[in-house]
Amino acid sequence: MMYEKYIQMSKMMSRMNYMPAIAAGEITILLILYAGGMLLAVYNLSLQGVPLIMHLYGAILVAILSVGLLASAVSYKDKGAIMLSFLNVLSVLLAAFAGSFYFGGVIDVSYLLEMGMGFVFALITASGCLVYSIRRGE
Repeated sequence: MMYEKYIQMSKMMSRMNYMPAIAAGEITILLILYAGGMLLAVYNLSLQGVPLIMHLYGAILVAILSVGLLASAVSYKDKGAIMLSFLNVLSVLLAAFAGSFYFGGVIDVSYLLEMGMGFVFALITASGCLVYSIRRGE
């Protein structure tokens, strides 16, 4: 019984050149980054040291997965998947651009809000890619 569930899950996650698996990984890391970022804010931790480095490495991993999602969609040649994953890349770039200014020393609330908007759009587009690839994949 457990083996059948494993086979079913692996078939579902390998649709459209592993697009659901990449999107699920990106969503998981985004939620972990959200929890870590909120812990920085709630406990009023400084923007330096280990929490900052972990946040930056997580953001780099999200960017790599975002580009991998786009590559997977392009190799599958589905226009809807390409559009969703391209919007995902743009939203990750928005969050990274604003985060680099905010964590780089320009402490301005507008950069923090832009980073948050990029995070929300990245989460929405990655979830869209996940649902789209599961519904439309073969």
